[in-house]
Amino acid sequence: MMNCLYAKCTPCITDCVMAELEKLGQKYRVALRIAKDPRFERLPCTHKGT
Repeated sequence: MMNCLYAKCTPCITDCVMAELEKLGQKYRVALRIAKDPRFERLPCTHKGT
């Protein structure tokens, strides 16, 4: 991503996206592992539901 934008980037993932990835199970386990990377910023959700 940095090569494309020529700038430092911090990917952001919301709590509800993490919950959905966990619900999807084995098929999306690689995406979940990538999303749990500590370099990604976690954003809280302000809406109701998961």
